[in-house]
Amino acid sequence: MNHDGLFDIVTYVAEVTDKRSPGDTYKRNKTGVIYPPGKRNNGEETEISSADMLFAIDVAYTVAGRPQYIQNVKPFNSNIKQIPITGESVLVFQTINHESTPTESYPQWYYMYPIAIPSNVNTNILPTLVDDIIQDSKYTPRDVSPLQPYRGDLTIEGRYGNSIRFGSTIDYQNDYSVTGTWSGNKNGDPILIISNGRPYKTDKQFVTEDVSKDNSSLYLTSTQTLNTLKLSQPLTTYGISQGSQFVGVADRVILRAKTEAAVIDANEAVILNTPGDVLIGGDDADQPIPHGTVLEEILMHLANAVLAGTTVSGVMGIPNATLEGIQAIQKIQSLNSTKYKIRKT
Repeated sequence: MNHDGLFDIVTYVAEVTDKRSPGDTYKRNKTGVIYPPGKRNNGEETEISSADMLFAIDVAYTVAGRPQYIQNVKPFNSNIKQIPITGESVLVFQTINHESTPTESYPQWYYMYPIAIPSNVNTNILPTLVDDIIQDSKYTPRDVSPLQPYRGDLTIEGRYGNSIRFGSTIDYQNDYSVTGTWSGNKNGDPILIISNGRPYKTDKQFVTEDVSKDNSSLYLTSTQTLNTLKLSQPLTTYGISQGSQFVGVADRVILRAKTEAAVIDANEAVILNTPGDVLIGGDDADQPIPHGTVLEEILMHLANAVLAGTTVSGVMGIPNATLEGIQAIQKIQSLNSTKYKIRKT
């Protein structure tokens, strides 16, 4: 192959076989392994660094009815890659390898993404070429439903029910099998959804992201409303938003700043919306935080008692100071919060 023929590339549909060639698809292999064909020196194969053969697979294809086996086929894209599993089919082609120079060209086979022959998200195994194919026993199949596509979407779907959708506000009427769970007033407004783990529907029925049902999800909206989002307690003052939202939902949420401060900044308010405890300083915080209004009332009663001195009030002749003190004692019982606690230092 020479540089003049770089554009004369022929592609083949090849079947992924179990790995029998030198090296391992999922490990950083030891330097010193011979990876054929490699650069030739007086007819001898030379060593190729293991770093130059990452994610390589073995495949087979047919020419004139005869199977052709190719070893150490590399992914054609180093930035976005999907490692096919044994039994899936991929497109393969041959072009130059990493040892090629402006004056010399050396061959290397590359593969593109698995072909969705059965249109499955999780696996597209359909062995038709290699009779003695050995399935990858370490691969765990999982029932996964395909995402409902909407016009203009770009979606990335993992094998295990995780996905990224670059979507928008859509008019769902009559056009789709499953209606989206977000809505807005202006079609085309962007939305980004990262979703992990969804309910499964049989027979490759479409599913869509649902903030209330998915295992965990992250929504970056522009103007949309998330129709199935439910909070532990409804918001009243700040319940409706007209702007963009950053919404993350999971069974547990942890935000950690490794070296500096964790900052929550808001122009209007920071709301801790939970029917449970709010613990400050650690999960063992047990010192109740006082109610500010009640504390103010108690202090006012005590101040009035001091100012009243021995002045007598009422028929029974009870000093005003005593009355103020009694009211202060009564309100002390409701001073501490039962929900908000801080750790004693």
